[in-house]
Amino acid sequence: MSAPLLEVEGLRVQFGSSGGALTVVDDVGFSVEAGKTLGLVGESGCGKTVTALAVMGLLPPKASRVQARRLRFDGRDLTALSRAERRQLRGDAMAMVFQEPMTSLNPAYTVGNQIAETVQAHRSSDRRSAWKRAVEVLELVGIPDAAGRARDYPHAFSGGMRQRVMIAMALANEPRILIADEPTTALDVTVQAEILDLMRSLQQELGMAMVFVTHDLGVVADICHDVAVLYAGQVVEHAGVDHLFSAPAHPYTAGLLASMPQATPAGRPLAIIPGEVPRPEDQPPACRFAPRCPHVQARCEAALVPLYRAGAASSRCVRVGELPLRGVVSTVDDRSPRQRPSPLDLPHRAPLLEVRGLSKSFPVQRGVLRRTVGRVQAVDGIDLDIGAGETLGLVGESGSGKSTVARLILRLVEPSAGSVRLNGQPIHSLAAAPLRQARRQMQIVFQDPYSSLDPRATVGATVAEPLLVHEDLSSAEREERVIELLGRVGLGRHCLDRYPHEFSGGQRQRIAVARALALEPQLVVCDEPVSSLDVSTQSQVINLLMRLQRELGLSYLFIAHDLSVVRHISDRIAVMYLGRIVEVGDAEEVYLRPTHPYTQALLSAIPLPDPGAQRRRRRTVLRGDPPSPLQPPPGCRFHTRCPHVMDICRTADPVAVTTPGGSTVACHLATADAIPAGAAVEAQSSG
Repeated sequence: MSAPLLEVEGLRVQFGSSGGALTVVDDVGFSVEAGKTLGLVGESGCGKTVTALAVMGLLPPKASRVQARRLRFDGRDLTALSRAERRQLRGDAMAMVFQEPMTSLNPAYTVGNQIAETVQAHRSSDRRSAWKRAVEVLELVGIPDAAGRARDYPHAFSGGMRQRVMIAMALANEPRILIADEPTTALDVTVQAEILDLMRSLQQELGMAMVFVTHDLGVVADICHDVAVLYAGQVVEHAGVDHLFSAPAHPYTAGLLASMPQATPAGRPLAIIPGEVPRPEDQPPACRFAPRCPHVQARCEAALVPLYRAGAASSRCVRVGELPLRGVVSTVDDRSPRQRPSPLDLPHRAPLLEVRGLSKSFPVQRGVLRRTVGRVQAVDGIDLDIGAGETLGLVGESGSGKSTVARLILRLVEPSAGSVRLNGQPIHSLAAAPLRQARRQMQIVFQDPYSSLDPRATVGATVAEPLLVHEDLSSAEREERVIELLGRVGLGRHCLDRYPHEFSGGQRQRIAVARALALEPQLVVCDEPVSSLDVSTQSQVINLLMRLQRELGLSYLFIAHDLSVVRHISDRIAVMYLGRIVEVGDAEEVYLRPTHPYTQALLSAIPLPDPGAQRRRRRTVLRGDPPSPLQPPPGCRFHTRCPHVMDICRTADPVAVTTPGGSTVACHLATADAIPAGAAVEAQSSG
């Protein structure tokens, strides 16, 4: 075994506060060898990012205090270096990729200038040589027409391309170690797969070490060799990735693994970790996980818990080796039937929501006179049905038109063409007064509750607002109704006078759900409601939505880009690409037997909770971004990225057909024994 490139032992980070020093990272240790990847895993608030910033020397020296028994890089003691020496090392031999590239890149400078500046800061390069290097690294990370795109500004790139630019900047000086802080969290699964493949290939090519900070255990299984699990500022488990997934040694690790949607049969409530990560000022004096642990005993709360060696792993648990902890490898059979009856199995009824030929184009205007020079076709003639008590999952990459569909259905955006009917009522043509009444029956839960909740309004006022607008209730009756709604989503009376910033992400999403339920709607549109949440918090929100559906008979349009989450909660799945539905069918049929190449690519991009299976799988990685909806390609819109493209795909729109499994697919590659979708519906009706 070679000597570690990075060694961290006894790392402790404190921040100053009005109440004294707060310890946010305590006794953290790990090591990384050249050519290897270490994953730092845990929920939000566990200290992952603070640990990474402390290693890089990026914490503000006046507001923080960093101590360590050992903090060495390539044999050099980082704690003994001056600020100038750390600055020279940072960006040269050590580099970092941040979570949100748009906040890290300067919008006032071209990406080429920003990369060239990094080169000149650490190399004796003139302007021309630095620019040449910038173009080289943009080519290295797969930016097409790198010489031309180097002159573009960050806003001209997609999210995935901006992340590639950040990686290019980090690699400009050929660092020996790369620290990546949640680099794929906000990306689609297809873009995430592309970025992970890129980082893996660059690591092999350059021989660099990586520290990968994430809360996504599927990503850990895909790219990491070793894993350090952090909880409340401490490493609670350290193990090789295969050992950690098959035989976790700490209850927190086992809880995280069990929370993954892939670890539970579809339709069953997901496993959760009750409670939340304690704040630094509220950390328990002994085992910090004890208040949430299902295996807690008196001795767990008696004294500080050190790291114990447990075979091939280390665990901060006094009961290590005696607990029957299980991993997620091969614990769920994908072929197992759904655990709840699908509305499709019930006697045929008219759908609650009917969408026919729905389209929306936005004008592109330029010049002083704002002349229309083109139109962006965001949604192009889609058909959808949602039955009473049914969940329809709508999936696709960013820019496919999913959120626009949600807003069109609710008439938050006016459609260009098509019809939307709720219980037979034409939502698309209602005047203002009847539309206002109809909106009582349909509500929306947005992706980011922090931006959709008024930060100046208390939780009580936020949940009560729909009642003020639509109901004639006294203040006492309104407060009683608000308390009832908060109780339904697992919150209590004590939340009434608190503000959104005082709650965790999962709690804020519960408040948003309570507000959506205030008027007892029949249809709730959930627009990416769990995409930004930790896996354990995500499980809590999904369980809440499923429970409310059973209790209240709700119908959901559940929008997401992660098919593993959508499969778990949905009865049917519709797959959307560039404004059109390319496949729709029963959730299990779409998940287990996808027909459209785009659906297959989405599924193959989902990281598996099994490192061995992840290494063996053959994955379809989509290259490049979707075409611009301003100029969609002729024929099949997916043909520019399809691995099975044929000549007919480039010229003719595919006709929707029904497969033997009952899915409706718009693809020229559809099986020969499929029949046109309209004919299948007609035959079913006549039968």
